[in-house]
Amino acid sequence: MIKLVRSDERLIHGQCMQFIVSDYSIKHIIVVDDATANNALLKSIFTQAVPKTLKADVYTAEGAKDAIEAAVNNDVSTLLLMKNPRTLVKLLELVPSIPKMLNIGPQMARNGVKLADYATLHPEDVEACKTLAANGVHVYFNAIGGQGATIEWSSVASKL
Repeated sequence: MIKLVRSDERLIHGQCMQFIVSDYSIKHIIVVDDATANNALLKSIFTQAVPKTLKADVYTAEGAKDAIEAAVNNDVSTLLLMKNPRTLVKLLELVPSIPKMLNIGPQMARNGVKLADYATLHPEDVEACKTLAANGVHVYFNAIGGQGATIEWSSVASKL
């Protein structure tokens, strides 16, 4: 089962391993990022960056369909992880049964809209969040997953 859908430009990193994996009892991480999936070295780094008790797989958006469908329907606690909200828009077209949630973690767009101390979104990602929210996805900001302060999309969307 997919326990958390998260966008974090860093993908798998120490904070992810320390807090998110333990808070959500994650056993499998599905990383969806075209650039990482198409780079053998990066893909290897991300699949090996997790403790031996976890499994991590890296896919392109198009290639992730079967793995995500399996994760939706099995009982393995899974984190669906991507770099940005645009990816979730694509994934929901491919797999409509993905849980309707998006936890936005660190996003540091250089030319974007600052919506939290740790989240500056590219204009395309702001539009993706609008689309997701309009389609019933619970969009919220939280830097460290289940801990720390949460900022709801609805509270920042009114300022855009």
